[in-house]
Amino acid sequence: MNLNLRLLSHLVVISSLIALSACGGGGSTPVWPTTTPADPPVASVAITDDAQGSAPPTRVSATYSAKVSSVEPGFFAVGGTCTTPPMLGTTLDTTNAVVTVKLTGAKCEPGQNLTLSLDPSKVTFENATLGNPGIWSRAYNIALISQKITGSISGLTGAIVLQNNAGETLNATGDGHFAFPSAIEPGGAYAVTVATQPPGQTCTVNHASGVVGANPVDDIAVVCSTNAYPLSGTVSGLSGSLGLKEAGGETLTITADGAFSFAGSIAQGAAYEVTVTAQPASQICTVSNGSGAMGGAPVTNIAVTCSTNSFTVGGVVSGLIGTLTLQNNGSNSLTMSSSGSFVFSSPVAQGGSYDVTVATQPAGQTCAVINGTGTMAASKVTNVMLACSDNTTTISASPSSFVVPVNGPREALVVINTGSFAALDVTANLPSGWTGVAVDASNCVSVPPGGSCFLYLSSVAPYVAADTVKIQGSNTQAVNATVAFSLAGLLVFDVSPGSAKVVSSTDYPEMSWGDSGVSMGAFSVVDGAANTQTIVNTMASPSAARTCAAKTTDGGPSWYLPAPCEMSPSDACATGTPNLFTNLAAYGLGGFPAGTLYWTSAEDPSGSSLNAVATSLGQYTSAVAKTIFLPVRCVASVAF
Repeated sequence: MNLNLRLLSHLVVISSLIALSACGGGGSTPVWPTTTPADPPVASVAITDDAQGSAPPTRVSATYSAKVSSVEPGFFAVGGTCTTPPMLGTTLDTTNAVVTVKLTGAKCEPGQNLTLSLDPSKVTFENATLGNPGIWSRAYNIALISQKITGSISGLTGAIVLQNNAGETLNATGDGHFAFPSAIEPGGAYAVTVATQPPGQTCTVNHASGVVGANPVDDIAVVCSTNAYPLSGTVSGLSGSLGLKEAGGETLTITADGAFSFAGSIAQGAAYEVTVTAQPASQICTVSNGSGAMGGAPVTNIAVTCSTNSFTVGGVVSGLIGTLTLQNNGSNSLTMSSSGSFVFSSPVAQGGSYDVTVATQPAGQTCAVINGTGTMAASKVTNVMLACSDNTTTISASPSSFVVPVNGPREALVVINTGSFAALDVTANLPSGWTGVAVDASNCVSVPPGGSCFLYLSSVAPYVAADTVKIQGSNTQAVNATVAFSLAGLLVFDVSPGSAKVVSSTDYPEMSWGDSGVSMGAFSVVDGAANTQTIVNTMASPSAARTCAAKTTDGGPSWYLPAPCEMSPSDACATGTPNLFTNLAAYGLGGFPAGTLYWTSAEDPSGSSLNAVATSLGQYTSAVAKTIFLPVRCVASVAF
């Protein structure tokens, strides 16, 4: 019973609606119920990486439950202290749902760290909103590891026995690489000496001792030679007992002025360094000429000057960005991390020599020493200067001209480091009016010599092409790139509020302008759309203007044959009028063959009905017989 009543009520409603529709009284139209469009679906995202344990990943992927149309700047970021951060390559899979970032080329040393972050909200969906936009981030600390004590042997003709820390030994019978079997934990000390010299030779150990840190110990150099020479020199001003040491380990105790000589010999070509291990009571002794490489004769000019008067050596560092290590007389290291004054901790005896050198340059800079050497007088030295400047490099950009599609996928510009230092913070400096253009420079934070990176450009609005886009890093020269824009795949050459003029991609085959001997009244040099409409309304026969008006290959807009001032600048055109030559062809864009004469939509301004205006872009404009066959390029104005 209830079911029948419901059916009956439905039939009554339907009959009423039909009756209202058929009724003409009042001329009213029935209002049908409408359905409010559903909100875009809410998308979710899952982020995965291929990291193994504590090692950084090589790929990070964001898998969305909706289709992605584009990836925005800031999607992925890299930080940390790695020597060379990874280069980033972002791809969207064929389903348009998985965005993958590939990380390559990273160089992370033990003790450094790498941070990665992915912002899943930095995408545009085809029809969805993101429901869980939390930022994914990871930090990786590159652990310090135990290091084997390694180095190289050169000049060896027999057998040698090396010893580390007066314990573990190693036998070698020829030149080449060596490594002690046991590794030493970070923070552990090492000291390599020659336990047994080869017959008839003397071998010297350079860089023999130190403390294991973040980097491999691989700079120990054992130099062997049949030519070996002693180290000797003189002590002056001594009052008390003085201790000297040669880098190979031999020590001397001296109690009076005069000559001294180490008992051992240094192989030719090996390094030597003499330092003070014990100062005499109430005196300071300074070593001059105490370090170098052994030549072909004994070293006899080492000078140790002792005095009850001693003074410090200092000065000023300017322009420093990073960490700088200085030494005085080959030792007494001093580390600075900012500009300012400095003073070495060990004073120099009056009459002794000082020699300030850079032991370690700051990353990305070179510091030059001024007033760094001299003989200590009766007052402290304060005028040593270190002037630090950035290591500049050179870059190139490819392609030199490229097109950014409006509201389309971002375009990549390849930047190549052609210099000798890392290129830092490379980006694209855009014209001030290009507010709708975004630059993603996250891939170009640090580009190694010979390396490359990608600058990504995207835009939400069209602009007139410019060749003043400067590609530059914080330590590079600037290189110019030409950037143009396209709408629906068509190059833009003029922009007005809300609309832009575009040009067809190719020429139409050569054709005549139209009827000869009949004036159409199409004389405007600036309004090709009006000329084209006048010609279409007046002339029924085929013409260049009709060909453009009938153009449908590129869809959408109303096409027309451009006026002379829309094609090329001339005396008849106001200065600055946007045209195909100035804004495209002059940059090598648009595919306009040089010297080609094109039809415009204007008739001969002299009034001759036999001729129309033709122009060779950027070269000349002239009146040509309408019956001549010339190529045609069409333009259109489109809204954006």
